[in-house]
Amino acid sequence: MKHSPRQPSTAWVLAVTLAIQSLASAATIAPAVVGPVATRELGLPSSAIGFYMALVYLGAMFTSVVGGTLVNRLGAVRCSQAALLLCGLGMGLLCSGGPAAAALGALVIGAGYGPITPSSSYLLMRSTPAHRMSLVFSIKQTGVPLGGVLAALVSPQIEHVLGWRWALGVCAAACLLCMLVAQSVRRSLDAPGEAAAPWRWQDLARPVGLVWRTPALRLMAVCSLLFSFIQLAITAYLVTYLNLSLGWTLIAAGVILSLSQVAGVAGRILWGIVADRWAPPRKVLGGLALTMAGSCVATACLQASTPWILVAAVAVVFGASAIGWNGVFLAEVARRSPAGQAGAATGGTLLFTYFGVLVGQPLFSYVASLAGEAGQPGYAWAYGLLVIPALFCASWLLRARG
Repeated sequence: MKHSPRQPSTAWVLAVTLAIQSLASAATIAPAVVGPVATRELGLPSSAIGFYMALVYLGAMFTSVVGGTLVNRLGAVRCSQAALLLCGLGMGLLCSGGPAAAALGALVIGAGYGPITPSSSYLLMRSTPAHRMSLVFSIKQTGVPLGGVLAALVSPQIEHVLGWRWALGVCAAACLLCMLVAQSVRRSLDAPGEAAAPWRWQDLARPVGLVWRTPALRLMAVCSLLFSFIQLAITAYLVTYLNLSLGWTLIAAGVILSLSQVAGVAGRILWGIVADRWAPPRKVLGGLALTMAGSCVATACLQASTPWILVAAVAVVFGASAIGWNGVFLAEVARRSPAGQAGAATGGTLLFTYFGVLVGQPLFSYVASLAGEAGQPGYAWAYGLLVIPALFCASWLLRARG
């Protein structure tokens, strides 16, 4: 008689999904961290970093939408393994040199990053008690800033000694190693006998339609579009802003970015506890939107003479809010999804999230270039204008009922 594997605990599922999320996040962020050096060597403007992030999230948009279908066809862990493989291959393309290869590499990394969150949401929904939903999802989502910490601390050090290609190569190797390690848990986490749904082009539109027809999900999706714009402004541009506009070294700027990412880790856990125990999730998100607005203004006011401790404090508050919102958001999406459709609803909302990055990052670069002087981008102006979408989100979320 054939026995199915014992269902793993919530803690074990959380550990696996956290590791996968962390390395996928590091793969997207590491190129932005070494971007000031890489763009100079390749003869590209610093604004190319924003276009790199836009291409990453263009790829992620499409694979996140079909994430639910991919999970049904491959299994959630197998889908995550394929995603890590794509991240590793994309990093290899970035290292090969040349703008065309870099653009293709960004798209491939994005294609790998897209299915990670729908896969993990599917696994966590099956293993997490309802009263711990916000906290567990928030802990899993700490993988995004944890990956940022790894990228911000390790990549500049490797770049300083061996060059930026080696920095990306080490990150790619870590993704491939995690892919192999995940094989040891695939049988217990990928439930046998799951329906292998046939591919249909309608699968691209169905998750988006589900989100748009459900008012609570539609609110979450639109706010995530604007939140993602603000989040990637700190993740993708803080190092470049400190390095080019304020005269910080790449290593020192990387330390400040890592502080913002650590604050994002702490914030995601803290806001998950608050949303589970003391305040409605949408009110928590509204409060975070107000904090983002203040952080944008404070970042815009930084000067080359600003004491490092104050710069660090601004980065910590900015990171805790602009990087700390995702766990509460994803738990709220899963909670308000129709029964059995958490993966589809997550994929549908993430299309809006990634579209915010796709449109927002080139727009951020464009505003910075318009506001710049003497050939230097005006990043301070670009950060200051982010207060507008932050206040819009605060208004919508704090007025929402239910």
